[in-house]
Order: sequence, then C-alpha cells, then structure tokens
Amino acid sequence: MLDSTLALLAQGYAWLPDRHRRSRGKPVHCRLTGKNAVALRGPEAVRFFYVESHIERRGALPGPVLATLLGRGAVHTLDGQHHRVRKALFMSVLTHRGGLEGLAEHLETEWALARQRWAGHDQVVLFDEASLLLTRAACAWSGVPLADLNAEEMAGDLVAMVDGFASPGSGHLRARRARSRQEKRLTRLVEQVRGATGAAPAGSVLAAVAAHRDADGQPLDAHTAAVEVLNVLRPTVAVSWFLTFAAHALHRWPEHRERLADRDAAYARAFAHEVRRFYPFAPFVGGLAAADPLWDGQDIPAGSLVLLDLYGQNHDPGLWPKPYIFDPGRFVGRAPGRDELVPQGGGDPATNHRCPGEDVTLTALEALVPLLAQLSYDVPDQDLGMPLRRMPTAPRSGFIMTPLALFTGTAVSCSRVWEAPRSTVG
Repeated sequence: MLDSTLALLAQGYAWLPDRHRRSRGKPVHCRLTGKNAVALRGPEAVRFFYVESHIERRGALPGPVLATLLGRGAVHTLDGQHHRVRKALFMSVLTHRGGLEGLAEHLETEWALARQRWAGHDQVVLFDEASLLLTRAACAWSGVPLADLNAEEMAGDLVAMVDGFASPGSGHLRARRARSRQEKRLTRLVEQVRGATGAAPAGSVLAAVAAHRDADGQPLDAHTAAVEVLNVLRPTVAVSWFLTFAAHALHRWPEHRERLADRDAAYARAFAHEVRRFYPFAPFVGGLAAADPLWDGQDIPAGSLVLLDLYGQNHDPGLWPKPYIFDPGRFVGRAPGRDELVPQGGGDPATNHRCPGEDVTLTALEALVPLLAQLSYDVPDQDLGMPLRRMPTAPRSGFIMTPLALFTGTAVSCSRVWEAPRSTVG
C-alpha cells in the first residue's frame, strides 16, 4: 500500500471518514507515517480501542506530536500501572481548590475583566480574547503565578502548541519553540516549589504535581512535572476553539441565544455537547496493537498503528440522524452515551486514556457560552470559513465582534461558512 501521510495532510478531517465511506463499514487498512495502520470507528470500536491489552501507547505517538502538543514523558505515552498512577494524579487535580466549580468562578471573573477591556475597542477577535482569559483563569486555578506581562506570551504559546502540532512548516516550528519556552519556565517553577525559594498554593495543581510520586515510588523529575502542569493548562486554553465554534453557532442559528442567555443550565450542557459533536477538533487518536488483538474476526498484527476515527464517528448518520444539522435538542434530557460522543476520545476517563480535560471543556463552555449569549454585539462582514484540510481548524477571522453595538443577528453569507462536504459522511 502507498503511504497515506500526504493524503492526510492534503485532506485533513475528510481523509479518514472518506476512506471509511469507501470501505463500506469495514475497517480501513492503510499505511501512515511508514507504518501499517487500521482505522476503526463506532461504539464497539471505542470499547475495543480502550482495552489495555489491545492497544499500547508507548511508542505510538510520533516525535513531532510529543515535541509540540503533549510533551515527552507525558501521561499519554504510558501504559499499565504507570499510566493508572499518573492518571490518578490528573483525576485528583480536577477536585482541587473548589474543583471544577472553582474553575468556573475564575472564568466568570476573567470574563468580567475582559468585558471591561473590550469597552475601549471598536472590535475584538473572540479567539484571541478567549485564549487570554482562559490562560489567566487556568493559571489562577492551577496555582501557577502569572504576571500581567507574561499572560499574553503564555496564551500565545499554549495556543501555538495546539495550533501547530499537525501543521508542517512555520506553525510547527512555532509550536516547538513555544513548548520549549514554557517547559523551561515551569521546570524552574517546580524546582523552586520543591526547594526553599518558592511555594505552591495548598491543594493546587502545581502543588499536587510537584509532590506526586509515580508507580515506582519516585517523584517526577522536574521536567516531566513541568510537562504535566502544561497538560492541565494547554487543554484548558484549547477551549478557545470550542468557544469560538459556539459563537459561530450562535451567529448562524440565533434561535438558541435566548435559552442560553436565561442561564438554562440543562440547555447550556446540551449546547456544549452539540458544539463538540458538530464542529471539527481532534480528527482521530491512535495507539499500537499489542499481542495480535482480534477485531471483526481478523487479527491485527502486533505493532500495527490502530486509529480511532473521532470526527467520522461524531458525524456518523447511524448514530446521529442528520449529522450535519446543528441541533442541541439531541442532548436535551439525554446524556450522550460514553462511547458514542467522542470529540476528545472515549472510554472511562478515570482508568482509560480518555482525556480528563473533557470535564474542563464542558465546565468552561457551560460557564462562558451563556455569558456570550447575554453580550450585545454585532458581527461585521468577515471570513468565517473553516478549512477542513487544516487541523485543528477554526474560523479564519477568529470571529470578530463589535461588542458595543446592538445584536442584529445578521447572518454572513453561507458560502463563506464551513459546511462539511457530503463526501465525508461514512
């Protein structure tokens, strides 16, 4: 088989769903980054993928992803008891300093401060403003000191790590430099917390990571501790993408605004789920087959790359009727099945490799989307297109708002707005 890496880069999110469509529901066999690969999707595939004896993570992630998005030595690269002990650290920090409710309080505070800043501007770019307020809130919640002069640099670096991991060229180089810069800064901070020159707030992420002992009973080296602190901060700031998607959805379908502005908590959660289902974020996740696992009556040779098609599953008409219609009503009065909705992976976040930041994403959206819906603003003419070949994608304009104008609800021409091509439906 020809290697499909260049095809993936050329087609982006459409590549794997299109292959699944042509395979007529069978697993997709291909080569990717020089390895034999098989791609799966569907709730049964999710359950298969997250069985520890089926899939290994060590050695599965390519170096460019570790050097930008995740960091070397991160929890994502571990298996077995080492993974379980490290994952327990992440689950514990979600309850620190008031837990997710504490994060929501920081987000609402930062939103109020951001509104004060916006009052002096003719227009603001929501994506940029979201990344800054999320960085400030995440650092305050995590116990990471952040001087005003460093906030914009850190926000830019955290965004770059996500934005450039799958982008060859200058974006990827920016992501590498950003990770190196912040790893060095946080390594020094961990060393200070462990020494006599610094301290971390009791119960904070920083304190928990600095004090953590791994499965071998040893504390994390300072660099790995810094990597894991970033693995709390970076996913929180990545909510910038989802909040910008939410603004796009409110602009195209303003009928959802009133219920959100009224702080209907159940509807806010349903809206957050639909934003995460409808809009493209992670295309797939991967691991290495362990000990020839059996799938669909066929052995998968050990060492093969196994991909789980997240974007395709979230748009599978067998799971989601009319999957390219934005409809929060899908989730009103019904929580999504654990292995059905998989924008950030599947499985059990406490024991599997499912992203523990999923609850952070939902908390942030439930806190911020109603505040966005309450805000009076206009949306000037701009390019809101989202190229599917770019991963991760976002509106090209970053979603420009004029925050002091009355909301008009005037829609941008649909020809300039992302709509997934039907050829990507599996």
